[in-house]
Amino acid sequence: MLDQPDDVPRPEAVTPSERALRESTLVVRAQDGDAGAFERLVHSYEKELLRLGYRMLSDLGEAQDAVQDSLVLSWRQLPTLEDPRAFQAWVYQLMTRRCLNLLRSRRRRRTSLTGEGDLDQEPAQRAEGDHLDPPSAAAQSSALGAGLDVALTTLSAELRACWVLKELHHLSYPEIAYAIGVPVATVRGRIARARLHLAKEMSEWR
Repeated sequence: MLDQPDDVPRPEAVTPSERALRESTLVVRAQDGDAGAFERLVHSYEKELLRLGYRMLSDLGEAQDAVQDSLVLSWRQLPTLEDPRAFQAWVYQLMTRRCLNLLRSRRRRRTSLTGEGDLDQEPAQRAEGDHLDPPSAAAQSSALGAGLDVALTTLSAELRACWVLKELHHLSYPEIAYAIGVPVATVRGRIARARLHLAKEMSEWR
């Protein structure tokens, strides 16, 4: 194969630091009231937030509502974000806490309405005809993906949040600690317990 001539433009390579700088610029512009800049941030994160919400809540409708609530809140509170570089961890924090609040609300309803069989079980699978966006659609179609959906519902909300943020969204331990509002050591312990639990639950799906 012939080498590409030097005068032919090559695809632009964007490093992680350059990408972070561009995002920070968008955040600053959005903080100044630039709705277009905020729309670009939404476009970058809404699918990942939906994945997070579905894995946390096991209900696509609730996950979509949680994403919308979190993004509206992020727009309202964006001027309070002191470090634009912290936007990713911050928006994950808003979404994670929204999901945890919904899960705790479910738990209170189950406790107060004991005897209502339908309320005593968390949904483990999507309703027929529902679909996730392309980044996770392929995984959901496999038996392993279905098994993971079921296994995640057996974790406590706190363990589930830490595991999903680490294993599916690749946040660092400090970022997860920030999102959840607990020390890094607590995050490490929760992820370790979640991994052990999921390994046992998933054994029959292998």
